[in-house]
Amino acid sequence: MELTRLLSNFAAMRPRVEALTRGRVGCSATAEDLVQDVWIRLASVRNDDSIDNHTAFTMQAAKNAVIGHFRKQKRRGEIDAEVQDLLWQSVDEISPERVVMGRDLLRAVETALQAMPEKSRRIFLMNRLGGVSHREIARRLGISEEAVYYHIRRVVERLAELRDTLDSAS
Repeated sequence: MELTRLLSNFAAMRPRVEALTRGRVGCSATAEDLVQDVWIRLASVRNDDSIDNHTAFTMQAAKNAVIGHFRKQKRRGEIDAEVQDLLWQSVDEISPERVVMGRDLLRAVETALQAMPEKSRRIFLMNRLGGVSHREIARRLGISEEAVYYHIRRVVERLAELRDTLDSAS
């Protein structure tokens, strides 16, 4: 495969792109992932003859990758907070009544999870209980990170509905 001028330019300025991403995200591993994302983005450009400034285009692609990373991180934080609120409400003291209520809540959550489509349930459990990242789930299942986010969001929304129903019943 012949490298395009854009990719040749990227190869020459890769250290600069790595420094930019590492400086913005503060993590070498994440920066390396983002640099790979930039490479993929640039490799998908079909006609780089229409790009006047390959360096500026490459640096903007790197900046966009960083911005996208922080947006995803923010969305994941919001989902984590919702799940935290749903599943880990503060416990004042353990009493027989609270134990029964907890078991009922657990059964309701299990029932709600069983009612979800298998793929959504599996992705949710991989992420929330298994600690598997969105990126890794996407890789394992051959789907996009956005699809992973959608599946998790679907389950979180269903659990939020369950919480609201249980709150209104008590």
